[in-house]
Amino acid sequence: MRELDQQQFNSSQDWQNKVILSDCLQSLRAMPSHLVDLIVTSPPYADSRKKTYGGISPDDYVNWFLPISQELKRILKPDGTFILNIKEKVVNGERHNYVIKLILELQKQGWLWTEEYIWHKKNCYPGKWPNRFRDAWERCLQFNKQKKFKMYQERVMIPMGDWANSRLKKLSDTDKIRDHSKVESGFGKNISNWIGRSMAYPTNVLHLATECNNKNHSATFPKSLPSWFIKLFTETSDLVLDPFLGSGTTCIAAKELGRHYIGIEIKKEYYELAVANIEKAVFNIEGKIFDINYEKKETLTMTNSNYQIYYDYIIQNVLNPFYEKRFEKLRQIKLKDIIKRKNPYLFKAKNIELAGDFVKSIVDAFLSSQEETIFGNLLEGFAIYVSQTLYNGFKSNLKSIDLEFEREGIYYIVGIKSGTNWGNSDQVNKMKENFKKAKQFLRQEKRITQEIIAVNGCMYGKDRNPWKESEDLDKSYYKYAGQDFWSFISGGDDNLYQEMILPIDIEAKKKDEIFQATYAAKVNEMTQDFMLEFIKNNQIDWSKLVDYVSKREEVKEEVKIESPVEQLSLNLEESLSSEYSGDVPLDLNDIMDVEEL
Repeated sequence: MRELDQQQFNSSQDWQNKVILSDCLQSLRAMPSHLVDLIVTSPPYADSRKKTYGGISPDDYVNWFLPISQELKRILKPDGTFILNIKEKVVNGERHNYVIKLILELQKQGWLWTEEYIWHKKNCYPGKWPNRFRDAWERCLQFNKQKKFKMYQERVMIPMGDWANSRLKKLSDTDKIRDHSKVESGFGKNISNWIGRSMAYPTNVLHLATECNNKNHSATFPKSLPSWFIKLFTETSDLVLDPFLGSGTTCIAAKELGRHYIGIEIKKEYYELAVANIEKAVFNIEGKIFDINYEKKETLTMTNSNYQIYYDYIIQNVLNPFYEKRFEKLRQIKLKDIIKRKNPYLFKAKNIELAGDFVKSIVDAFLSSQEETIFGNLLEGFAIYVSQTLYNGFKSNLKSIDLEFEREGIYYIVGIKSGTNWGNSDQVNKMKENFKKAKQFLRQEKRITQEIIAVNGCMYGKDRNPWKESEDLDKSYYKYAGQDFWSFISGGDDNLYQEMILPIDIEAKKKDEIFQATYAAKVNEMTQDFMLEFIKNNQIDWSKLVDYVSKREEVKEEVKIESPVEQLSLNLEESLSSEYSGDVPLDLNDIMDVEEL
């Protein structure tokens, strides 16, 4: 963090995690093209902050900003986003139109005005004017270079709130179908689709307080504002820029979310304030912490605060889709379809005589039939995510391989399974053969020169002898299970396998209340259907039930329709049977009195 010295910036990486004391236009012109992933900034508003930044006249504002926006467009990556926080000021009793003019000029520059977010300032300053009310909102304008850009909407989802508990308990017939808009707008809604969901996508109105730590700066820019856009438009290790840095809020938010940053500030006292504030922040790369002090980076161990990122992933990418699939299966289940696949003799052997007990048993069996596979696949995604955030691991396309990553000079290929008893000897041998083929492919086609180690990772269970040696060394592998597996994936965190329980426990309790209500309604509905079909004299009609499942279906006799030639041949044979006898073959030409040629 220092004044701009172009000699220090030889590559794109040299710009990362820098705070620059400079006029922003000068610094932007020195930056390489396609450098940053996101720009979030709040430039001085027209005629505002005169004591600190001198102020720009509303009439001159557009011409002042356009050279800056041109450079911002050049250094932004094609799939990046530019967020501009700005607000019109009042001049002579009316709002000045410099913001509207700026938007139009930015479009002429080639920017796409994609969206406009409203920052609702929940605790704005009180005030009174003769012809208007106090300002309680500001614009956050979104600009892009192309229509397709990076956006991760699931990362900013919000809780649905308590209304879902009451609204979704009793659904009308209209709620269960797509209810089209009465004004024929083409929009519609199906309320039943919200059953089982705890999170919803937000609106474009952000309700955020102005409270922040900028006590020594003239602008009240809350950290939650850039944090929201950073989550929405960037990934870990992306580069975020604020060319009007102020006290450093945008860079602090980026650093705490595991993103790299660049900040530019023209006032020396605010530059020094920003540097001090940013150095206090923890650089969280979703599992690793770095203390970035000038050019020095030191790897530290994981702290409890870092688990929050893993908690968020488990809730959004494991628990939420798991329950959505459970609700989907519950909605789709039909009594007669599921009874056909169940063993009636087993239920009779268990002496089940109550209709409700019978239906509950088959519903429970149906729901649990694939739950371990579904949950295991989702949890596998979490293991890959942990590796990705720590070691740039990635989902593999090789057979029997789910994850590839490099750590400390060793290249790992990992096949992930749920428990330790996942396969028979043939399946294990097939995995070993695929391990060998994967190693050969990586050495020959991908030119991997490091040692390649194969791992069979099991997400739960134990294995006291992890090294599985084969005569063919390329078929040898490690089998890590339970705590050992999660420690291996996370680079030595022996507590991760326990920490994963916390978000699962909390979120499951929230979702289970709605699920149990939906489950009870489905069981009652199917019990009514069962009683209508298979109850006789207030008892289960086992004979009818067994017939429905197992009785041979009557096969209707097929009427054979013979071709005219076959019918003619048959009739002729019957009519001439008395005239011709013995082994003399019948000549059709003779019968039809046809002369041979």
